Amino acid sequence: MNATVSKRHTWILLWICLILLNVIIRYPITPHEIGSDSFLMHFIADSISKFGYAKWWYHPLSVIGLYPYSTSSALPFYLSGVSQSISMDMERTIWIVLSCFGIFSSFTAYLMAGAIRDDEKFKFLTALVYSTSAGILTFTTWNASSRGLFVVMLPLFIYFLIRSRFSLKYGLLTGALFFLLMAIHNLFYLVVPIIVIFCSILIISHLIYKLKSREMDSTIRKNFKNGFTVSILSMIFIVLLTQSFIKYSFEEQISIILSYARYSGVLIVFAIGGFISLLFNSEKKFEEWFLLLVIISLIPFLPIEMYAKFFMLPFIALLISSGITNSIAIRKKRKTTLSIVIILLLLSVSFATFYQFGRTDISDQDIKSEFWAEESTVNAAIWTKLYANEGIFSDKLSLTRRIPAYSGVAMLSETEVIHSIQGNLDEYEFNNMSMRSPFSTSFYFEGPFYLSSSQSSKIWYWYKLRNENYNSKWGEIIIQRFNLNYYIGYEEEVSTIFSRSIIHQKDKLFDNGRISIWWLEGRF
Repeated sequence: MNATVSKRHTWILLWICLILLNVIIRYPITPHEIGSDSFLMHFIADSISKFGYAKWWYHPLSVIGLYPYSTSSALPFYLSGVSQSISMDMERTIWIVLSCFGIFSSFTAYLMAGAIRDDEKFKFLTALVYSTSAGILTFTTWNASSRGLFVVMLPLFIYFLIRSRFSLKYGLLTGALFFLLMAIHNLFYLVVPIIVIFCSILIISHLIYKLKSREMDSTIRKNFKNGFTVSILSMIFIVLLTQSFIKYSFEEQISIILSYARYSGVLIVFAIGGFISLLFNSEKKFEEWFLLLVIISLIPFLPIEMYAKFFMLPFIALLISSGITNSIAIRKKRKTTLSIVIILLLLSVSFATFYQFGRTDISDQDIKSEFWAEESTVNAAIWTKLYANEGIFSDKLSLTRRIPAYSGVAMLSETEVIHSIQGNLDEYEFNNMSMRSPFSTSFYFEGPFYLSSSQSSKIWYWYKLRNENYNSKWGEIIIQRFNLNYYIGYEEEVSTIFSRSIIHQKDKLFDNGRISIWWLEGRF
């Protein structure tokens, strides 16, 4: 009894340490939020709080971001709800919410691992590896991206899906969570193969159970022992892997591999052993078959690293944990092996911590940064909020999201949904909507509807104006159409035709050393 109580206390202590680690490693060292999508989410969530509804909802597909001038809606609504509930500004709300997401990811990973294997070490290792991986840290540290919420919720979906095998309750929860994933991010497309594989294995196992043929069971068991099934699966794995990477050069292949290692952590080497042990295990359970076939089916998506490297994180974490626990189990000197594993875990956390803190130089918090909003940008945004009552233009991508996030001012932007919220759309946009063919991949991945004319998209105007003189024909047309009275740019960056055309001919209204604001109407 004392041994059981002591063991329980040990696990409680380990979980407390894991939670504290997740809090500490997400402590912000930048003065303001980071990322690119985060500022867009900041602006969109604030608009919900301000207007009381989603101004980009023109069609049911707008909810999941598959209609022009829309975006996935789950995260903005959640941020807005929390901000209003705790009466806190959006920037600090994002910090609190994302930190909670990071902690929550350890619990979703724990549940997912428990559905695969009822082993406390395996479950805890999965929670540790997953929640402290650089991929999860990237989107749960003051960086409000829909991808972050998606990868936090994905392990919970896998848990519900596996549990739905024996329970209608979990089946309903799986369906509800799938619809939630649809509203979070378009990565839900990659969930469809997982559901198909789960249903296929379920049907096959049900048929085998119904047949109740001892002869068949004997044959299957013999095939396992002879390596027939392993050979077939290995061949499929190799063929898919080769077909997926063959069109890339050697340097590009190395870059893709390093990208996965960077976001999964140094422990990814254990994933190889975990996959091999899973493949050659002759007594696979339903859950292990499910995991193996899902991993194989996702191989063709690996080169799409922008999204796949995050979607694959739960499965890589499971393979890493499996590889580590197998290494401990097969070694005779377990104390030595355990010490090595602890050192590797510390190395993994240190690797993730380096990308959290070491890569961002904040010695001068007023310098231009691609990762976080500088004080100069926030000050410029506050000035526009107080004094700029007309349209604003900036040819700098980072400013087109950061300025609206902190000021809420009307701004010509390279992001469609901002124009929906600012009410810049008219009948012309909607009259130029066309429908894609259901037989095209774009119909499913980009949405059934699209703008038939490039000039009907506000993004086109933003790119066009960057490459026009302010008093050219197109420059005057765009400035008048969007009622643009101000230009914002970095003081030392005069890199576009538009910026070069105004710096010596227009009046500067604001200058904080880094950001300048110019009046486009004329000279005083």
